[in-house]
Amino acid sequence: MLVSIVITVETDAETLLPRNVGRAHYAAILQRLRSVAPSLVAAIHDSDGPKPLTCSDILNGRSNREGTRLEAATPYYLRVTGLTQNASQALLEALVENPPAAIEIVRHPLRVTGATANGAEHGWAGSTAYETLAARQMLPGGESIARQVTMQFASPTAFKQAGRQMPLPLPDLVFGSLVERWNRFSPLALSPEMRRFAAEMLALSRYRLQSRPVVQKNGALRIGGVGTATYRALGGDRYWLATMQMLAEFARYSGVGVQTATGMGQARRLETD
Repeated sequence: MLVSIVITVETDAETLLPRNVGRAHYAAILQRLRSVAPSLVAAIHDSDGPKPLTCSDILNGRSNREGTRLEAATPYYLRVTGLTQNASQALLEALVENPPAAIEIVRHPLRVTGATANGAEHGWAGSTAYETLAARQMLPGGESIARQVTMQFASPTAFKQAGRQMPLPLPDLVFGSLVERWNRFSPLALSPEMRRFAAEMLALSRYRLQSRPVVQKNGALRIGGVGTATYRALGGDRYWLATMQMLAEFARYSGVGVQTATGMGQARRLETD
């Protein structure tokens, strides 16, 4: 089960938050989950590699060098996703079925006015299953599969490459990250050769990206890319094209690249093709 929950919050008085609050949001969500699934929180703490959930920065916050300024009585949006059955069910129980009165971000309580996993209510919300994503693209059918896909990177997105940080969403880094996350959490395995296919057969055909810094726990900066990028397959049979489209849809829930649990790598497929 996959779920994407959008939480609507407001502040009663104008306030200035730090520029990046993804880490604080992650801490607040784990604190909330302790009341419904303490064993899940312990497992998340102890696990290595990608976490079975992601937490966003403020989706519609406007930031500058001073920070992110929130206006009173204005709706702002936070997003949380679950990548496993246990994580998704716990998030739904803790945030949608029994929403908290407030979420505290950097010692500032933001009043919760709504929470939804219904895609009709917010463009970033949604729920599905791995099997549903796979069936939509992988099962034989009469329709041809598009050879290109456009991705939106809504928060700074970066990757590890040969021991260095890479802030550009190159095809092999994007789809390599997605296939690794899919195979870690999904009951349906995909060929890990998707990374090689992306490196050899996918081209970055157009893009509109900006670099954005993210403040790390130690005060250092990590640079990531924000914007849109279109990938086009130069070859490949139906399996590889279907896998490309399916993983692009999966990105809405999984995130892309590094530090997706703490605000980076928020991404989704755009319906522009």
